[in-house]
Amino acid sequence: MNLRFGLLGPVEVRRDGRPVPLGSPKQRALLTALLLEPNRVVSIDRLVTAVWDEEPPRSAVANVRTYVNRLRSTLGEGDRLTARPPGYVLTVHAGELDVIEFADALRQGRKALSAGRPEAALRHLSAALTRWRGAPAEDVPRSAALGPRLDALAEQRCLSLEAQAEARLMLGEHADAVPELRETVAAHPTRERLWGSLMLALYRTGDSAAALSAYGQARTFLAEELGVEPGPELAELHRGILNRDPALRAEPILPALGPSRVAPAPEAGPAPEAGPNRTPVAGPGCLVGRDPELREIVAAITASPPRPVAVHGQAGVGKSALALHAVRTAAPGFPGGVFHVDLRALPRPGAYETLTRLLGLLGLADDQIAPDLDDAVLQLGTATAGRRVLVLLDNVTDERQVRPLLGAAPGCRFVITSRTVLAALDDVDHLPLAPLRDDAAYELLVRLCGRERVDPEQVRRVARLCDNLPLALGIAGKRLAVRREWTLAAFADMLADEEHRLDLLTCGDLSVRSALDLDYQALRRRTGTADGSALALFHRLGERGMAECGSATAAALLGCDRRTAWAALGRLADLRLTTSTAPDRYRMNDLTRLYAMEIARAAGKRESGDSAALI
Repeated sequence: MNLRFGLLGPVEVRRDGRPVPLGSPKQRALLTALLLEPNRVVSIDRLVTAVWDEEPPRSAVANVRTYVNRLRSTLGEGDRLTARPPGYVLTVHAGELDVIEFADALRQGRKALSAGRPEAALRHLSAALTRWRGAPAEDVPRSAALGPRLDALAEQRCLSLEAQAEARLMLGEHADAVPELRETVAAHPTRERLWGSLMLALYRTGDSAAALSAYGQARTFLAEELGVEPGPELAELHRGILNRDPALRAEPILPALGPSRVAPAPEAGPAPEAGPNRTPVAGPGCLVGRDPELREIVAAITASPPRPVAVHGQAGVGKSALALHAVRTAAPGFPGGVFHVDLRALPRPGAYETLTRLLGLLGLADDQIAPDLDDAVLQLGTATAGRRVLVLLDNVTDERQVRPLLGAAPGCRFVITSRTVLAALDDVDHLPLAPLRDDAAYELLVRLCGRERVDPEQVRRVARLCDNLPLALGIAGKRLAVRREWTLAAFADMLADEEHRLDLLTCGDLSVRSALDLDYQALRRRTGTADGSALALFHRLGERGMAECGSATAAALLGCDRRTAWAALGRLADLRLTTSTAPDRYRMNDLTRLYAMEIARAAGKRESGDSAALI
């Protein structure tokens, strides 16, 4: 008979892989006390204080014996829980308790980190963190005896998160670490080491403004929660970012790339398979099904003469991931530096602000940058003279943001990502990006959630429910990797519920809903006649849950002529809220359709509320 004990989350016991009922909260508290000291005698007095936080009843000792007898019956092995004066001992064998496995993996990870072996450290630390399913013994009442012991376990988890972040930064995985670090600091806002790692990761991806903003958030949290200012290490990092300290750019684990802010991609190879107790981690090399597009981008930016490449596609299709992988792949050919400018992070993402950010990355102080656009363009040419520089302009929304930069510096090569086609740009290769093919979507999901869990039919079902979009697939894979108790069939059943699908496709700051909302908000901000018709049509389609529409249907929904309907459909297609599938035929993917239905319901509730207010 195979037993597994778990404290790193709700208390659990599994017999031959199946969970067994553990009874009342007090019985689970007693089991927790025994598991915190496996293979050691725990006295009856200590068990009593673990179970009853207040004054124990006169029957406490008798009740403890009753709970022990019930646990024996639950475990199904009479010799596991035995009486030994002055109390009881629970026998736990190797590989049966998640706390012991976590502690061993954490110890190995920290040892490897101290020895300067970040790859080994990351492997051990990731394995340690996969043991966690929630807060330690989260379904057990916190008594004065158990609380400090469980808090110590939670502290060990935080230490492992901090060490994992350090290992990833040593490996140069800055861009990939940012989303996870944002999620982690949101869960642990008073951990200064985590804030420091987030600030450094943001700075090394070229986003100094976001790094400084993170420091402001950390300072606010520390003041509100602890009543203190940031410590000297975090304050020193803040000063270094303000002064653009060259030491902060150091990436000693990677080959020297000059002032590059983007780490080179690792050589392609098979993804490591995850074992039964290890969460698969998709690193920077986890780009699936994009080889032709990757080759096209690299060929264009390394050609002579070079050609800027503009990658465009709908929300969640993986434009930024592909572009980042491409510039990492091409990085060794650009000793002058590789830079990433995310326009979405700029307060006012105009051409001058884009130039200012890039010139800052090239080493110019704020007071050295010219105050007008034309002079700043000349500065870009001067700053890159004699250098081979590669620049990723990410999340561009219109041509005006980037046109002055293109061609301004002969040594600069550009890769651009946008949702709309930047058709007004001259001498640019436009590369459309579609959702993944079925086989690539299958492979990406398998890599993320672990091959040992593969049920081919259910993997394909999950991929279809994610519309083969890399963002949705990535979120689904990450959730499955963390929630090891979910089968693929169970997760597919949950996704099939349209009311909750967008809720499930959210993980930390990654969200399909948020990605779609950017396009919808862009439509709301527009003021043209076609924009108003497109917004109204989007609402009408959402009200009816319709995925497909032509001009005749659109005209009927809007009560307008066919010309106005065509303009509205075209505007929705421009913003990637619909896709043209045939002449006079447009379609929303299912995720966009569900988002449109949510928007329509919310608008209906607002209108009902306004009407009620008038009565």
